[in-house]
Amino acid sequence: MASEQLVELRCRASAIYEQKLRSRLETTNPDDFVAIEPESGDFFLGKTLSEAIQAARAAHPDRFPFAFRVGHKSTVELGAAIPGIRT
Repeated sequence: MASEQLVELRCRASAIYEQKLRSRLETTNPDDFVAIEPESGDFFLGKTLSEAIQAARAAHPDRFPFAFRVGHKSTVELGAAIPGIRT
């Protein structure tokens, strides 16, 4: 799939999250993951990113879901441990 199409699908999934899901899920499912299939508008919750994506792929195996972490600015956090530094 071309990157332009992926960007469009991601924008549609983001719009679904912002307009229909954010306020409800931040109350009921904080810190969970939500995978949104933008063609249908279906969404799937999981305690882990893998759970949410697997549920979406099981329901729509030929489509691309987009995942978000409920109540967070990013879906995942990447970092590195630096010896001798505690956070």
